Amino acid sequence: MDLTPLYELRERLRAGAIAGAALAAEDFRLSRALEGLAPLEKASPVFAKLGQLTRSVLAPDCQDRAGALLEAITLCDAVLCTQGAVAVPGETEPLPGRAGGKALTNAPYSVVAPLVEALTTKGSGHYETVISTHGDHPELFSDYRVRDAMVKALGAGYAELADSVARWLCEEDESILPILMEGFDPAGKKDMARRVQVIDNVAKGTANDWYLAQLPGAKKQIRVLLIYALRHRPENLPLLLEMEKKEKGDNKDAVHWTLARINNPASLPYWQDRAEKDLLETLSFFMASNSPAATTLTAELLEQELEEPPAPLDQPWYKEKEKRLAHLFYALVGKTGPAICDAYRKGAALGTALDGMRVWTNDKGESVNEQMFFQRPGRKNQPFSAALVEVLTQTIQWEPDPGLCALAEELYEQYGGLWAAPVVSAALLTKGTEEAAEIGKKLLSPGLLQRLTNRADQKLVVDLVLDQLAGPGGALPEYMRRGMDIVRPAFRRVNNDPAGMVKAFWVDLYYTPVAAPLDGWWIDLMIREQMDQKLQYFIDKEDPELCRKIGEYYSRRIKMGSLDMPFVQAFEALRLCGWTQWKGLIQSYIKHTVRAVGYWEVCNILKRFPIPDPEKADELHAIWTTGKYSGWPDQAIERQLEEWWGK
Repeated sequence: MDLTPLYELRERLRAGAIAGAALAAEDFRLSRALEGLAPLEKASPVFAKLGQLTRSVLAPDCQDRAGALLEAITLCDAVLCTQGAVAVPGETEPLPGRAGGKALTNAPYSVVAPLVEALTTKGSGHYETVISTHGDHPELFSDYRVRDAMVKALGAGYAELADSVARWLCEEDESILPILMEGFDPAGKKDMARRVQVIDNVAKGTANDWYLAQLPGAKKQIRVLLIYALRHRPENLPLLLEMEKKEKGDNKDAVHWTLARINNPASLPYWQDRAEKDLLETLSFFMASNSPAATTLTAELLEQELEEPPAPLDQPWYKEKEKRLAHLFYALVGKTGPAICDAYRKGAALGTALDGMRVWTNDKGESVNEQMFFQRPGRKNQPFSAALVEVLTQTIQWEPDPGLCALAEELYEQYGGLWAAPVVSAALLTKGTEEAAEIGKKLLSPGLLQRLTNRADQKLVVDLVLDQLAGPGGALPEYMRRGMDIVRPAFRRVNNDPAGMVKAFWVDLYYTPVAAPLDGWWIDLMIREQMDQKLQYFIDKEDPELCRKIGEYYSRRIKMGSLDMPFVQAFEALRLCGWTQWKGLIQSYIKHTVRAVGYWEVCNILKRFPIPDPEKADELHAIWTTGKYSGWPDQAIERQLEEWWGK
């Protein structure tokens, strides 16, 4: 049906309404449009009714011309609405599925909107909103609207928010990749660098073509991270060797870190040549790498170093030997295989032969003897025999390789002592609850530990074993995780590592989850060894008896003023335990501790106390009136007391 006359009639009726109903009777164009409607009037009663209303508008004796005009326009619009159709030329095609995820049916806009706003805009409280929502309703972060917002939040001005979001995105599957790649700018800012880090963690080698496509236009940290992402594919070796000759500064260092990690044995000649030119720098790139080349060369170099006679120790070259061994220990972490196990055996066979003195000459020309010490990643200085145990323990905690676990048992059977540490660590990561506890009780019993050489070694064994643990399920409390430099394992930014590339970005794998829930004996062990810092990770609010035990321990330590952890953290741990006996606790700590305690530190702790404000004021007043705390701000204290007392 040709509806052209109907459209023309509507146009003239609307023109009449604009000009005024009084002039409609004299509009000849309206009359002409009515004539064009005549064929349609015969086809349908509704068109006939429209023609009748239009004639009323045109009639000279119409009593209500405005009303007739309004009725005619209304009917004309209604008829055209029923006859409307929308179409475009071409064949129909199904819409492609959206790569960003699916909307959750139980996530209405009213719920999602505040979260999206917190992720994409600036404002106070947004970080807490995002963190608390992720803890209470993690399912919302699978909504495609939230996933888009999370990618935008990688550029948040508040770095802790951006880093938290990046850590969560690293746990996504590959469906997040199209959103991360869309609109990517290789010459962009830190948000684009975070995108590369997330893509690297999620896609690994499957995005190799994308890494290569972005490299030509990449700048600054983005280029560094794109180069590092090439480590996943062995076929990138020729390109990396070529880049090593051309890149400069941080980019060149990124090539070195990548070459040290690429799983291609053909890189070994490059590293052998480089080691001859600069051994120490070469070894620094091998940290946390288990690539074939890094593993082979590290084993060879350590074997050579240990073949040299350990005595006499009054030779000047021992200063250089100490440096070489220190770098070899750093390189040794994370590596396994038969050659590495042989190197451990050779080192263990030396016992304490390299724990002696090295010689150097001071500025007065005097000969000075000093103990040779080696600092492990994230650990304190130790002599050779202890440092070697630390390296094996740390590597097992990183990845409980069966060959290294068997080696630990072999070395303990042969030498005992400190070698209990890697054996017990392996048990925690590979055995069930009862079996792990049985091994722990056997090897870490007080009687057995007392037969070690000294108290420091006893403490070291327990520290090494428990250093890996991070509470139920291996997860740190959120308040402890914020702002942490999370590394796998605990390597810090060292030397020429511009992008922190020894880190597994935002993935807290240094704190390794145990294979099975811990027996309560482990908590008793930590209490016995006074491991204040470690115990806070095991507070489980769902276990009242455990909270009571840990709470009583912290209460005793605070009253004695002998905490081996930050003062504020100890009170936060007590609060998480549900502790209720707060009276006099701070005052007792201040009385017995040897460290200075400031007013603002005390005030902030009191603000967190789950007690009424007047009781907080009583505590503060009792501390202040002792008169021992010179330098405390009297006026600020008086104002705080008035506020809490409600005066």
